[in-house]
Amino acid sequence: MPVDQPTSGGPAEREVERVGRRYAVVVRTAVLLSVAALTLLTVPLERSAPVVVALALWSAFYWTRASRVLALDTAVIALVCLGARWIDPVVLLHDSTSWVLVAVSITAVCHQWLCEPMPGLVLTFVLIAAYLAGSAIADPAGWTASLPLGLWTLAEAGLSRGLRILVRHAGRVVDRGTAAGERVRREAEIAAARRADEREHLATMHDTAAATLLAVGTGMVTGREPWLAERAARDLEALSGRAELPEGQVDLVEMLDESARHRPVEVEIRATGPIRLPAAPAVALCRAVGEALENVARHAGVDSAVISVRHELNAVCVEVSDRGKGFDPASVPAHRHGLSGSIVDRMAEVGGTARVRSTPGHGTTVRLEWAHG
Repeated sequence: MPVDQPTSGGPAEREVERVGRRYAVVVRTAVLLSVAALTLLTVPLERSAPVVVALALWSAFYWTRASRVLALDTAVIALVCLGARWIDPVVLLHDSTSWVLVAVSITAVCHQWLCEPMPGLVLTFVLIAAYLAGSAIADPAGWTASLPLGLWTLAEAGLSRGLRILVRHAGRVVDRGTAAGERVRREAEIAAARRADEREHLATMHDTAAATLLAVGTGMVTGREPWLAERAARDLEALSGRAELPEGQVDLVEMLDESARHRPVEVEIRATGPIRLPAAPAVALCRAVGEALENVARHAGVDSAVISVRHELNAVCVEVSDRGKGFDPASVPAHRHGLSGSIVDRMAEVGGTARVRSTPGHGTTVRLEWAHG
């Protein structure tokens, strides 16, 4: 007899199917054993005890192989129906309180959760036919009184099948909603990644080619500086994505010194010694410092700056200070991305912070912090 194969639907649909099958087996077994045991109270022990023992043994076997032995299970219940004359009192055969009818009903109902619709219908008809045949054997003259009960059993099986369809559909709806939510999440992640790439590209352009061209265009450099060609080559590598980032632990002070040599201002680095950091925050600190130095060259009106590097508790602090003309940070236009994009955002991406202290006429200090361990 063909039975349902595990559904190929989504996780929710598979789970409701699994729970429904298990529930059907549990209910079918519990109800059958309970009503069979009632015969011990209404039927002489010599007739009821063998039936109860036989059904208990069969139920133990059925418990482990329910969906594989539906045809055999139907045959077992059919034999109970055909032998009802010797098991159940005749007066109960045409009454809905007959335990034989209960056994037929619960079996037909639970089979709908364990097999496909057509096999389930066939098994139900076999059970009803066996029940009516058993009634005819027990009461040849009045067995037709059992017909309404047989039809009601058919209706019960139909309702059980309908319930299974509704539950399975609900699981499918949940799966579709989950899949739709996952698609939205993936699309949002892709969009966020694209925006992050765009921001990174714009920040890289701002830190490299744009800064170099601005320095040349505004006369901050003459174009004959020995480091300018090397800096332009580094800019092209960064824009083409060929620039290799360091890996592992790096010396922040050494990286800052290397970066400062290619800036259009004189830089004094104050540090007590090497400071080892993971590459990602070290690169972010260097790039933020580079942008701060570019701002000194463009806006401060001085040609020198001081970089201070030190440990403070569990954090590394880097300050870029100048004695230039200063400015009011609150008055910086929104379209000026040097502070927000190249300094604040870069530090935020690695879990750091950036603060700018400046007063007109009293210079500027950019403080960068990154906490570790």
